[in-house]
Amino acid sequence: MGLSLTRLNLAQIKALFARIKNNKVLMQICDLLGRMKEMQQEMIKEVIKEQRTYAYTEHHPTRDYKEEICGIHLSHDLENLIPQELALLDDPDLEVLFYLKFTEKRLFCFEKQGYIDHHLEGIEEVEVEIEKEQEKEGEKGPIIICVDTSGSMSGDPELIVKALTLFLSVHAKREKRACYLINFSEGTTAVDLSGGDWMARLNNFLTFSFRGGWENVDLAIKQGIEQMERENYKNADLLVISDGYFTNTNMGDLARQMQNKRQDKNRFYLLDVNGNSGAKRAFDKHWVYDSRSQNIRVLCKLGNDLGA
Repeated sequence: MGLSLTRLNLAQIKALFARIKNNKVLMQICDLLGRMKEMQQEMIKEVIKEQRTYAYTEHHPTRDYKEEICGIHLSHDLENLIPQELALLDDPDLEVLFYLKFTEKRLFCFEKQGYIDHHLEGIEEVEVEIEKEQEKEGEKGPIIICVDTSGSMSGDPELIVKALTLFLSVHAKREKRACYLINFSEGTTAVDLSGGDWMARLNNFLTFSFRGGWENVDLAIKQGIEQMERENYKNADLLVISDGYFTNTNMGDLARQMQNKRQDKNRFYLLDVNGNSGAKRAFDKHWVYDSRSQNIRVLCKLGNDLGA
């Protein structure tokens, strides 16, 4: 079968997109792709209110101690008589007055007092600025999507995978995640949705198609792995969207490359449209999408067959 380049009807793709845009499982798949970057520690400043105790002393006056003169009062306290009252005793005519005032406790006397200290504790609420370390959740990483447009995808299957690609790409861009798309059949074309005007580039990618040829999924995955070597895609996960009619990618050099990237925590997934081609165990997870019911199920995980 020869290889030709054609254009698809974007309106048909968007009509299918409208049917699947609220699919919760697809959203979960998109959230899974592009793992979270490692939790980071950051120092933050925070103002808190705290209660503090403090000590203070209160001085209370007491008449038990005669430490200082604090005034004059009427009494018969001879020790503290003011000089004017004592002068009455020097005058015989006034001496009787002195004794009368003494009897009635009406002599002017110095009033004296002392102080006693009370040691107390108080509580006050103060605002304190503190620095503390907290974990900052990493951002979601980028995604790489490999879209099968080979001969077996001709017609509705290709429209479906393009609608799925539109869903995943738009969802990723809304979260400000880098997104790299690879169109593959016998050859590949690719587009990076980073930067501005990404929607126009996405629409152009969706309408571009290889008609004919066989699936060279290995070529697409290799191109995706090369992209993972770039700084802005080093945390990326890769998703193949296909009908699954390709040779298992589980042997040889490509399998070793995939395993090496798994050591860097990159992951490889397959979303199989109406999958009837059997489990593909080369992928970390193999989902099957039923285009009629829009249900998605897990067919197998890496090293763990879950059954159909």
